[in-house]
Amino acid sequence: MTNNLKAGSPTAGKSFALKFSHEQWLAFTLTSTVLVILALVIALTFNIGWSKLAVATLVFLLCYPLIWLAWRGYRFWHQAIMQLTTYTQVVREGETNLRYKAQHKGNLLGQLQQEISALARGNEQKVKHNQTLENVLSHILDSWPIPVCLFDENNQLSYRNIAMKDKIQQPMLIGTSAEDLGFVLENDALSHSQFNQQWQCQSISYLYQQKKCHIFSALDISQPLHQQQSITQQNLIRVLAHELRNSLTPMASMADTLLCNDSFNEEQVRMVLGRIKKRSERLLSFIEQYSQLSQLPVPRSTWFDFNDLLDEAKAMITEPCHISFHGNVQCFADEQQMAQILINIFKNAQEACDKETCEISVSIFYQQDSLQGNQQARQVIEITDNGPGFANLDNALTPFYTTKSHGSGIGLSLCAEITRNHGGEFSLMNIDAIGAKITMSWPVHNKTHQ
Repeated sequence: MTNNLKAGSPTAGKSFALKFSHEQWLAFTLTSTVLVILALVIALTFNIGWSKLAVATLVFLLCYPLIWLAWRGYRFWHQAIMQLTTYTQVVREGETNLRYKAQHKGNLLGQLQQEISALARGNEQKVKHNQTLENVLSHILDSWPIPVCLFDENNQLSYRNIAMKDKIQQPMLIGTSAEDLGFVLENDALSHSQFNQQWQCQSISYLYQQKKCHIFSALDISQPLHQQQSITQQNLIRVLAHELRNSLTPMASMADTLLCNDSFNEEQVRMVLGRIKKRSERLLSFIEQYSQLSQLPVPRSTWFDFNDLLDEAKAMITEPCHISFHGNVQCFADEQQMAQILINIFKNAQEACDKETCEISVSIFYQQDSLQGNQQARQVIEITDNGPGFANLDNALTPFYTTKSHGSGIGLSLCAEITRNHGGEFSLMNIDAIGAKITMSWPVHNKTHQ
């Protein structure tokens, strides 16, 4: 390659300087100084008329002290810089026992030595602090009943507490790979077959010194699960016993009344059988509703005309009820399940209303979902009525809970479950001097809204 740099240019001088290190420049400068001194001595002696033999003898005698002085100067600076370099490397490795020899106050390297010493002291304090913190954390985790283990960037074990060691029931040596210990890394998350459904596992990946590591922990939730199952079973037995008792007791009483008569009156028999039939249908309806709550199908959301669905739901309300609608006529949901929601809410409002006419207002609008920067639109459906409101908001969505003399307490729970299956939220509130308000919202697909 042709070098187009001019000899006198700054770039050329910089390129030439980069060919030599500071140590080589020092040796070059000392050698040049010795040669200049010898040249000056030779020139001076020739001018005063010394013979060549005398000049050669003087040069020979001066070479030794000059070379010795140059060597001593070179060694002085070389040793000082090498000592500082070695000391800096030792400090970088974390060694704190080595101390650098104090320099003379007038030494140019004294300030550099002070800075390096200050760095060494700061590094020593940091190391002691980290060691103290690691010891405290290690002591806490070792006594923690929750199994915890850490893996480095190579998925090799770097820490495990006693609870994890006892649970895995195999040697967990530091440096063992996660795979050898039975862990599976999938989708950047660790799992282990030893932790079944009674364990709530959590795998977190984090950066440590720009390297991805993993921490795995597991919480035994078997006891809370058993307690929750026991509570659920007790509530189910209580509700079923209540429903069965309310239906079967009058049915048994009416049947006993008939059996006590010597002769059967057709009109009385028909009345009793009609009441038994009504009670049986009510009990079957309760069982059907409970089945719907526990086995809801996956929603198949589509866009449809909300007015058509609203007319269908109005037809199911027999009592005086005025339903008004405002907002966008396009709705995004599972149409069949949306019909269930409207029918349940309308019936609940109508049954709770203590006025001559039940007034229900339905509105649909859209808003941007700002959660985590998501710009996807959300559909919001608000339903208000002029009733007395919810008597107990805390338990209004609890299955089987009801403050009415009749009803299963499943209607609103079914609506909330359908809304959650749509990926949405279901909320209740009371509005002073107005009544109750129900709000549902869930994300929708991109579409031009009217």
